[in-house]
Amino acid sequence: MTRFFTHERFGSPQFVAGFLLLLFLAQCVWFCAKAPLTEREVTYVLQGQRQWRGAEITSNDQPSPATALAASFPLLWAKATHESFPTTWKWFARMPFMFMGALFGASLWYVARRLYGNVAGYIALVLYAFSPLAVVRASTVQSSVIADWGAFGLVFTAIGLAHTLYAPREVVLWNWKRILLLGTAIGLGSAAQFAIVILVPVTLLFMWYLVPERRGAATVIMAAGCAIGFAVLFAAYGFHAQALVNGIRTSSLFGFMPEAYVNPFVYSRVMLNFLRQPTSLLLFLVALATYAVWKRARFFGTTSPLLVFAFVLLLGMALPHQGGLGFYVLALPFGYVFTAGVITDLLESKHAAITLGLVIGILLGHLVLSFGGLIRM
Repeated sequence: MTRFFTHERFGSPQFVAGFLLLLFLAQCVWFCAKAPLTEREVTYVLQGQRQWRGAEITSNDQPSPATALAASFPLLWAKATHESFPTTWKWFARMPFMFMGALFGASLWYVARRLYGNVAGYIALVLYAFSPLAVVRASTVQSSVIADWGAFGLVFTAIGLAHTLYAPREVVLWNWKRILLLGTAIGLGSAAQFAIVILVPVTLLFMWYLVPERRGAATVIMAAGCAIGFAVLFAAYGFHAQALVNGIRTSSLFGFMPEAYVNPFVYSRVMLNFLRQPTSLLLFLVALATYAVWKRARFFGTTSPLLVFAFVLLLGMALPHQGGLGFYVLALPFGYVFTAGVITDLLESKHAAITLGLVIGILLGHLVLSFGGLIRM
């Protein structure tokens, strides 16, 4: 027990991150109290209650079984219809999503800190915790917070697994916990938004790049993760094969429209999404410019999240039925990790003083705009 409560596990970085996450949850609670329960949220809860009882998902149900199961879990004891659904139950329906939002923030902090250090973890977490987009999606019943955590967990758990493949141990047996986490991320993410499965081959390429001499082992690990993920996805559909097939068939992933790349309106929509968070955009542009001109900032730890950010953004442009904003939000955490990594390098350079002042000013502005944006919603 004493080995568990070590300074490495529970030191000042963990307390600072915990405090930021509490502020994030406070914003979620405030928004939840303010925002009334919508018809779509009620539909998710009632659908989830039917799913928990073993009913098969039909074409009339919402396309995200994981969202329905999560929203209905705290209300399994309740019996209600659309007409008699008490609005006070919104706290129970939205509670799992607040928890997942906080878990996602903790994952983001952990990854950025492991890659670049404490400062990077704080920067990434501040950008996330004070983003109105993140707060709203963690405070209402919708699929994005589950799908986003799944995508994030898929990419960085797989990268972490790749780094362990040169260890002198039995690969699969030693990594079973990480493989289970990888499979859970794939399963939950795809059960919330099936389109995230497109990140599986992208992530496998990262693994092959990192361990060119152990590509077979990397492939086996990804295959094991996909098998676990499929089991989780199948369970989310209540082990109804036809419902799963229908869900995959009707997924907007198959609505890819390459002509969107020559449509000016699509690019203006993407730019509008960026302008929703001008402070995040400004810090990202500083990081991007630094990455372009400074060789030290270009390494796998910064390049991989940047590539995923760009890939997801481009994918969302050609999948309008998934929603450009949805894919933009999915890409944001990878942008936060990239930004935090490059800015941390700048803070360790001869330009540290200028960078520190710039970062503090932008992050303070980020907090002000975040609170203002929430109040206006």
